[in-house]
Amino acid sequence: MNIGYVYGVASAVGYSVASILVRVGQRSRPDDDGVFMSVFVNVVVLGVAAAVVTRPSWDGAAMVSFMVGGVVGTVAGRTSLLRAVRLIGPSRSNAFVTGAPVAAAVGGWIVLNESITALEALGGVIVITGLLWLVRARTAGVGPDRVAVPLSSYLIASGAPLSFGLAFVFRKWGLERFPSSVIGAFVGAATAYAVILLIETLRGKLAERTRSNFTNVSWWFVGAGVATSFALLSQFQSFTYLEAWVVGILQSTQSIWTIGLSLLFLRGDDRINTALVGSVALVVAGVVLISTQA
Repeated sequence: MNIGYVYGVASAVGYSVASILVRVGQRSRPDDDGVFMSVFVNVVVLGVAAAVVTRPSWDGAAMVSFMVGGVVGTVAGRTSLLRAVRLIGPSRSNAFVTGAPVAAAVGGWIVLNESITALEALGGVIVITGLLWLVRARTAGVGPDRVAVPLSSYLIASGAPLSFGLAFVFRKWGLERFPSSVIGAFVGAATAYAVILLIETLRGKLAERTRSNFTNVSWWFVGAGVATSFALLSQFQSFTYLEAWVVGILQSTQSIWTIGLSLLFLRGDDRINTALVGSVALVVAGVVLISTQA
């Protein structure tokens, strides 16, 4: 068995655990989605690891690729995902991540010369269909409470798979030129955190955000940072064995793990219903179809 598949699934589990931890932490932090602290922990954990690994020959283009991947994936992707976790719950927000293979497949075809067959394209259509079913069902109001979720919440969630898929491509491209998963993950996380600090500064909230996160530490957010550090390292490792779109497929199993974890730890917080399970099942069917061509 290709060890890359193990790393890819491990990454998905890590991100799922992080989503659950963030959702619990958000209960006591109404104005904080957990991005600031979780990415800070990424920088610390990955920085320590990067300091002790062997460094390949320097490649400036690869560093730029890692940096772009960090901004696109960690800042845009994780911000969209964690904001969606607050708005629509971890299971529904992570269901959108299943669309990442489609973005990764298109980006990989254009940038990395990865091929896409007719069956893979069909799988992509099935994935999109499943996501559209989820959006339509939830915006119309489902379940006993008949609560409709605003379409804007799903638009925020849809930014996650697009960002993650593109980040896969940049990270894979960088690793082809600078084969160090640990350093690549650290460079991306450090760049992402620098951008987050800049954004908070421009918003005039840096001092407030720093004070709230470091004087009253949310250990749930810290735990999420550790989980995403593990997930990032696993994801980068999987890129050394697999194509970017295949990593995206494995990452899309995140929705399945998140539903299971939600049922165990977020009872009453995240509502699981037929529309959610059915749409995820359809998405997984599309993912499986794509994976048969891997």
